[in-house]
Amino acid sequence: MKNFVIVVLSMLPLPALAHQGDHTGFDWAGLLAHVFETDHMVFAAIAVVTGILCFRAGRRAEAKAMAKRHQGDRP
Repeated sequence: MKNFVIVVLSMLPLPALAHQGDHTGFDWAGLLAHVFETDHMVFAAIAVVTGILCFRAGRRAEAKAMAKRHQGDRP
């Protein structure tokens, strides 16, 4: 039950309030300007590369575990 409450609370749409100013308004031009800022694009690229590397490492570890499992089947 405790984990359920944490998950529900984490999904509430609350503003981050990371920057000063009014956070109640929303416009697409502001969102696009914010998304395509250089520093945000760099960190997004880093996140994508990290995800790809983690995926590949997981696949490699899975293949190694499967090979080890099948190696024990041989007489």
